[in-house]
Amino acid sequence: MDYSSGSHRHGTSVVTVTANDADDQTYGNSARLVYSILQGQPYFSVDSENGTIKTALPGMDREVKENYQVVIQAKDMAGQMGGLSGTTTVSITLSDVNDSPPRFANHSFRVTAVESTEVGGAIGRIKADDPDIGRNAEMDYSIVGGHDMFNIVTDQTTQEGVLVVRKALDYEDKRDYEFRVEVRNTYLDVRFVHGLQFKDYATVRVTVEDVDEPPVFTRNPYVIEVHEDTAAGSFVGVVSARDPDADNKPVK
Repeated sequence: MDYSSGSHRHGTSVVTVTANDADDQTYGNSARLVYSILQGQPYFSVDSENGTIKTALPGMDREVKENYQVVIQAKDMAGQMGGLSGTTTVSITLSDVNDSPPRFANHSFRVTAVESTEVGGAIGRIKADDPDIGRNAEMDYSIVGGHDMFNIVTDQTTQEGVLVVRKALDYEDKRDYEFRVEVRNTYLDVRFVHGLQFKDYATVRVTVEDVDEPPVFTRNPYVIEVHEDTAAGSFVGVVSARDPDADNKPVK
C-alpha cells in the first residue's frame, strides 16, 4: 500500500488489519484477539485491540527510506500464554510529496559556443538535482532578467536546462558572456512552501570560439577604367581585402 510521507504526524493511522477467530466469542477469552507488531518498529506501531497500524515516528522521509515490511501478529486468548496466533505482512510504501527544493550541486557553469552555431542551436546543458520524484521533481529553468543572445529551455525528459542561441554569435565582436540562471519547481505543495525557497541560482559563463572565416573584399564589385592604349605593366588600381578573424592579419 502507498502512504503519503509528508502529511502525517506521530500516531497517524495508516491501515487496519483484521483477523478472525472461529472459536465461540461468547465463551471466555478463546476468541478475544490481541494484535502486536513483530517487525516494523520503530517506524510503526499497532493498536492491540483493533489492529490499526499507526506511524510511530514523526517526519518520515521517502528520500531516506521508501519501503517498509510490517509484520503483525494476532493472538487469541487475549494474548495470554497458550493462545494461538497468526501473522500477516503489510508492505508500506511512502509516496512522495514535494518537500525538497531543486538545488544546483555546482553554482558555476562554463560553456563553450562556436561562433558559427545557428540561431536556435543548443550550446550546452546544465542540471539541478531534486530528490523528489514524478511531478514533484519537475523543474523550469530561466535566465534572470532575460538575455539578448541566449535563452534556456527545459528538457522535460531529463529535467535539464538546455542553453540555446537567440542571435548570431561573433567572436570578433564579443567573446565572453555571463548571466544567472534560475531553476524552480513547476509544482508546489502549499504544506511545505513556508520557510523554504523552492528555487536556486547558478552563474553561466559562455566563451565564444573563433571559426576561420574567409577574407572579405572591402568593395564588391570594383569598377576600374583603363585606356585601351595603356602599356603593359602599368598601374591601373588597387583592390584590398580584410580577414575578419583578426585585426591586421595579412591577406595574400
